[in-house]
Amino acid sequence: MILVDTSVIAAWIDPDHRHHRECEKALLHWADQDDLAISALTYAELAAARRSKEALDEILAGFIRIDFDFDAAFRAGQAFGRWNPGKRKKPVLPDFLIRGQASVLGLRHLTNDRHQIQAFPEVDFLFP
Repeated sequence: MILVDTSVIAAWIDPDHRHHRECEKALLHWADQDDLAISALTYAELAAARRSKEALDEILAGFIRIDFDFDAAFRAGQAFGRWNPGKRKKPVLPDFLIRGQASVLGLRHLTNDRHQIQAFPEVDFLFP
């Protein structure tokens, strides 16, 4: 199973997004090889864009949904706390949460975002 990041889903559902084509190709490629899943966190991030629940459920119908749990929260919190605070760009907690979930569940992670991947050396990252 592959945990798909919000960055990939957001580009895939927006035909005007600069990464739309490569994300669409990546989703088609990986869906042919394994089950694709989304985190409850991705669902929340996408809901923040003011889509209706019905529209969001329709868009995400082909994805397995994974609840967020305390083990993933702990792993993400550890990585977030260790991340170098002197870095210029401040890290975004949801990125750590989804990656913590991929780590704890032993899932590959398809993402557009190459920031802070060093915080999760045990995760097999896939990129469009």
